[in-house]
Amino acid sequence: MLFYVQMRWNHEGRISLEELWDVEALETEHAKETIDSGMVVGIWKVAAQKRVIAVVDVESIEELDRTALGRLPMREYLEFEVVWPLRDYLGFAEDVKKRYKV
Repeated sequence: MLFYVQMRWNHEGRISLEELWDVEALETEHAKETIDSGMVVGIWKVAAQKRVIAVVDVESIEELDRTALGRLPMREYLEFEVVWPLRDYLGFAEDVKKRYKV
């Protein structure tokens, strides 16, 4: 399943900027591993904001939850603002042609 995920850094008053960079360095290594594995389709840092967006490909929403809350090095400092399941547009187009009838 594909998901669009939008996250915001939520670190103010919790850790120093230097500590944030240490954790973020671990996160960048984790991101590279997940990109290489195909789990992350794409990931982007939003310019001039403390925000990251990604499209991830996981087997289930449960797997996404396990990753978000248990595996991400930044899990304590990320606020998940948006999580949207994504449907392949061509599959949608086929349903439109059939008017959602079998």
